[in-house]
This record gives sequence, structure tokens and C-alpha cells, in this order.
Amino acid sequence: MLDVERLLKNTVKKGTVKIGTKEVKTAITEGKAKIVVLANNCQKSDSIEKLAKEKKIPTYTCESNSINLGYTCGKAFAVSVFAVLDDGGSNILQLIKKR
Repeated sequence: MLDVERLLKNTVKKGTVKIGTKEVKTAITEGKAKIVVLANNCQKSDSIEKLAKEKKIPTYTCESNSINLGYTCGKAFAVSVFAVLDDGGSNILQLIKKR
């Protein structure tokens, strides 16, 4: 079984990510995002998912809320969305294949 929390933590630690709605939308628009990870309570999830779908970038909605996602990412603040630019060898795209 894939440990989603550990995978997300390793991706943020070893890879390159953009955190926040504005940064994520820019990464999607520029085609730099490999995958977009959303908290289950992300307020802008509809617009982000629509933009990602247009650019054929996969999205993953966590079971965690933004506070728990921030904690998982090792941040001292809530994280409602982040885009992975480089997975740092964590194979985060397994999240999509798992579905």
C-alpha cells in the first residue's frame, strides 16, 4: 500500500514545488507542473482543476484538509494546493495511477 503522506512529504522535501493558488495557476499555465495536489477544503479547487484539465495536468485531491496538508509538507502554515515541478525521485505520479 502506498503511504500518501510519506510520498507527499518526500516530494516537497526532495523535489521542487510551488505552493499557493497564484503560484500553482502560473505553473499550470506555463506547463511546468507535473501534478497538482489539492487539500479537500481548497476553496479554489474548481478553477484550478479546470485549468489543469485544459493543460492535461493530473490533479490529486487529498483526504487531508489544508492545515494537515501544510503539516505533512513540513510547513508552519496551511497549504491548500501545491504543484509539483520536479518530484525529486519520489514518483508522485503513482498517486494518479493508484486511483
